[in-house]
Amino acid sequence: MTSGIQTKNSGASGPIVPDGGWGWIIVFSSFMIHFIMDGITYSMGDVFLHPMMDNLHKARGPVSTIFGILPAITLATGPIATIFTNTYGCRKVTIVGSCLAAVGFLLSYLWANIWFYYLAIGIIGGIGFGLIYLPAIVSVGFYFERKRSFAMGIAVCGSGLGTLAFPAIMPYIINSPLWFGYEGALLLEASVIFICVIFGAFMIPLPQEPSEIRRLERKARIEAKQQTRKEITAMNENNEQQNKLIQNNEKSDIPLEQLTVDDIDINEKSQLDKIVSNEKDEEIFVPRKDAVYQATDANVIVHKRHWIIMSIGISNCFGRVIIGFLADRSWINRLTLYNTTLIIAGISTMFAPFCNSSVATHMIYASLFGFFSGGYVGLTSIIIVDLVGVDKLSDAFGVLLLFQGIAVAIGTPVVGSMRDAFSEFDRPYLWPYLIFGGSILLSGLILFAIPILKRQKERQQKLSKHQLQMGVLSFSKQDLSAPEQQQQI
Repeated sequence: MTSGIQTKNSGASGPIVPDGGWGWIIVFSSFMIHFIMDGITYSMGDVFLHPMMDNLHKARGPVSTIFGILPAITLATGPIATIFTNTYGCRKVTIVGSCLAAVGFLLSYLWANIWFYYLAIGIIGGIGFGLIYLPAIVSVGFYFERKRSFAMGIAVCGSGLGTLAFPAIMPYIINSPLWFGYEGALLLEASVIFICVIFGAFMIPLPQEPSEIRRLERKARIEAKQQTRKEITAMNENNEQQNKLIQNNEKSDIPLEQLTVDDIDINEKSQLDKIVSNEKDEEIFVPRKDAVYQATDANVIVHKRHWIIMSIGISNCFGRVIIGFLADRSWINRLTLYNTTLIIAGISTMFAPFCNSSVATHMIYASLFGFFSGGYVGLTSIIIVDLVGVDKLSDAFGVLLLFQGIAVAIGTPVVGSMRDAFSEFDRPYLWPYLIFGGSILLSGLILFAIPILKRQKERQQKLSKHQLQMGVLSFSKQDLSAPEQQQQI
């Protein structure tokens, strides 16, 4: 059984795609970027919420907004990051994004103010993370084709490990006198983010990347303009020489027919045809972290709550690698696999509020959700390639990220409001989990309509082609019968 939807190759094949070699360095760089960026992003709520509430004297809502703005801006920056990556390449955009995000976190160390945190951490840091995240995915896609799903699974599993490591390490740093509280931890995170500059430098561009194609085009345009200027200069010099000869001829009365200009070859042909005009946009991209799990309202024993977060992180890593490996098998239908991961993740989310206070049941939910949500996170870019081709992946994923950013921006305050509204109930998160779990389930079911729509579109295309052929045949018969009608007349 094949994958069901064939990948549209746009020239990124053959010796251009290493499928190994330096590509594994790219995978390592992407892994570390995910480890740092997602580890920081999705641990901030657990690590900084209460210290910031105490220091700023603010309620949960205003402080948690910081942690909602950061991923929302990161996702919403996707279309902008796409444009920059296509223009300047993965390496430059990653380096600039790392510096920008590091500056944002560094600024937050200087002034403890809620509105300043919105700007420094949420907006500046979010834009920087957005510029880092896209190239981290795209670069892996350029270096792999046959092993793309597996390589992508390894790269993005850094997110799960980062989400596991940072919540375990950062509380000790915050409580250590050496780092002067959570402000020192923000300074440390700014330094860690800056390390991504090194991983960005590893992203050596390949010839098929849009930025390289455009760089060659710009170089060709510059060379063409320089050549044109040289030709115009030479033509002007030749005209001046010819005018001088004519003037000398008039003075010396030498017949004009005896004067010739030797070796004057003025090439006025434009050199613009040297410009490569066949641009190929090849982007690969993957969605962000899955969800924020609240163990707290279920009255789980305090010292065992981190086991649940560990279960999500560990199973998330395994899910991304294992499901990514399966997606590369020829007998697997990738779309069906993707839909299945969504459905199971959605169902497990809907059952989460019924886990009560038992840590074991919460760990079972966390493991199921982490494994299958990690799987669909790793497969998203692969499915987009299958559906629209590598050429259109850049635009498609930019739109996807924009919608995800809007969803995160809306969903975070909605969940908080619903939790406060149902705070008097035994299960404050019952309806949020049912609604959002049901939404994940519904999304998986909706995607089963893609093969049906695809077959319908193919039938319409065949019908249109047949009608066109019949129209051409009918026109040809009429054209052939015209001489016979003239002979009868």
